[in-house]
Amino acid sequence: MRALWMLIKFLLLLAIAAVGAMFAMANSQQVGVDFILFHSLQMSLGLWLLLFLVLGCLLGLLASSVLITYYRRKLLRSAKKG
Repeated sequence: MRALWMLIKFLLLLAIAAVGAMFAMANSQQVGVDFILFHSLQMSLGLWLLLFLVLGCLLGLLASSVLITYYRRKLLRSAKKG
């Protein structure tokens, strides 16, 4: 059963990577992003969008993990008191 879940996760990850690669190839215009202090390299629009999507997902996971940790500690403290 565990091997089946691993296979499903692998196939899902492979499908997401394939869709991301097709997205990056379809948006091949070269653009540079101007940040506040510096200018970035010229990369394809699809790569920039995928990069910012991954960065946003990672920041969202980080923020939610901080909240989850806070509420778990709060729950453990209330369980010890009661």
